[in-house]
Amino acid sequence: MVHRREIDGEPVVFGNQGDLWHNAMTWFDHDTGSVWSQPTGEAIMGPLTGERLDLLPSTLSTWDDWRTLHPDTRALNVGSVPRGFEVGSTAVVAAVGDDSLAVPIRDLVEVGIVQAIVGGEPLAIVVDPDTEQWVVYSRIFDGETIELEVRNGALVDIASGRTFELLRGTATDGSGPLDRLPAFSSFPSDYIEIFPDGRIWTDGGFQPAESLQDADFLEGAWGLRSPVESYQDWLRNQLPS
Repeated sequence: MVHRREIDGEPVVFGNQGDLWHNAMTWFDHDTGSVWSQPTGEAIMGPLTGERLDLLPSTLSTWDDWRTLHPDTRALNVGSVPRGFEVGSTAVVAAVGDDSLAVPIRDLVEVGIVQAIVGGEPLAIVVDPDTEQWVVYSRIFDGETIELEVRNGALVDIASGRTFELLRGTATDGSGPLDRLPAFSSFPSDYIEIFPDGRIWTDGGFQPAESLQDADFLEGAWGLRSPVESYQDWLRNQLPS
């Protein structure tokens, strides 16, 4: 996820606080020492408790797939040990205000597109089935709420027939792009813990997150592993047999 690091219009410098909250990173700000949650962008301890950073549009992609779409990208190389997990083990989380929902990548690849309303915002979550790269778009276009479908690898406005590029959102007739909305990736088990009042896609529809907290259900329904288990599996595959 990507947050705007501003509070009341002033830039803020953050550091890694070192602890985990709901299995996710926490930060501290250098000005007040307040502790912030990475997934929610909210200060959870200290003088700024309750303040929340703006969430910005982002996606999760392999480096090769990203370079194909954005060949002029500059990347930060910190020389760290390679780590990895399967994108398909995560979910796309769309959050607007206090409302949120999550769609596991495996289910999104199967259906191609999920349309919903989050915090009053009509949106569409789409994925490239070959790369598992996803994008979340607003479904408000030219002041109207539109219904979309995936057809021949592109997004199509059902009413007008207007076509949009799947991962860029640009209209092929030059009429303007779809607006991207803030979203991020999370392991479904972590989403359920952090957003118990949210909704998660399963069996072709949304269910309350709090009703899906059973670990056996998560494992059985999606074959999902915890972040630690996913990393351990990946690491074992890198070691010589």
